[in-house]
Amino acid sequence: MGRGVPVGKKHGIRRAAAAVPGARRVSARPRRARFVRRQRLFGYGLVIPATVVLGAVLGAPTVDAFILSLTNSSLIGTGSRFVGPDNFTALLTSGEFWSITKTTVIWTAANTGAQLLVGTGMALLLKSSSRVDKVLRSIALLPWAVPSIVAAAVWRFMYDPASGVIDHLLLSAHLIHQPVVWLGEISTALPAVILESVWKGSPLVMIIVLAGLQTIPPEIEEAAIIDGAGGFQRLVRIKLPLIRTTLALATILTVAYTVNNFNAIWLMTQGGPLQSTQILFTWGYQIGFQQFNLGQAAAISVVLFGALMIIAVVYFLTLERKGRES
Repeated sequence: MGRGVPVGKKHGIRRAAAAVPGARRVSARPRRARFVRRQRLFGYGLVIPATVVLGAVLGAPTVDAFILSLTNSSLIGTGSRFVGPDNFTALLTSGEFWSITKTTVIWTAANTGAQLLVGTGMALLLKSSSRVDKVLRSIALLPWAVPSIVAAAVWRFMYDPASGVIDHLLLSAHLIHQPVVWLGEISTALPAVILESVWKGSPLVMIIVLAGLQTIPPEIEEAAIIDGAGGFQRLVRIKLPLIRTTLALATILTVAYTVNNFNAIWLMTQGGPLQSTQILFTWGYQIGFQQFNLGQAAAISVVLFGALMIIAVVYFLTLERKGRES
């Protein structure tokens, strides 16, 4: 038999080690750190391939557009020449650019505000898991599921002064005395297209906000009810603050979709009448594919991309700072 530590002494060593505070925790820390490191590396390994593919799909066209914006490329020209920031200088010194930028801001702000208001209201009304609410959610999602081209064509027909249902209903209710050319007048064209865009985009906001509302533990609202908080107080002090990040995501997605919403404006008004519904996206299309000035069109797309990036970064930084303060 080999020599060994006596049994009694073994138990004594174990008891002594157990009596030392943190002895087992210290020995377990390196193993836990290695486990966390392996899990993190495994997660990076899963994300990196998708990130590379996404970067190639999105990054390469972005870089190409920026390079194109520094040239005088044309669809009908034989070549292109490097012109530096001349395209951007021409944009920033153009009165037309600032007028269309103003329309773009109004279009984006009105759409975003209305879609957030309508979508959040729909989510609050249909947040229960009852069978009726589930059916109503499916019905509410139909506008978002309709292809944008079909939606724009249907709304354009509805706005038709001769056979459109909107003028017919308003005339029947005696709210107007003669048909209104909704898409042909400067005062009504932009609001008319905004209404179609809000109808189309609000269901997406509803789904995003609904997902955020369902993450709120019911115990929190029950405690607020017991404390005597009313419905409006629970909404302002509990629900909206707890889904702040969800609302931020919905806002950024709505802004990005609205700025790039080409189909609604182009199929309904093509930027008219007298550019009253012209936004930077449709203007860039006209310059690039109707006036054949690819360099100038690329400069407009780069300006749009930069503006969206700045808005997203500032918005999320502000939201994060408010979260830390609260």
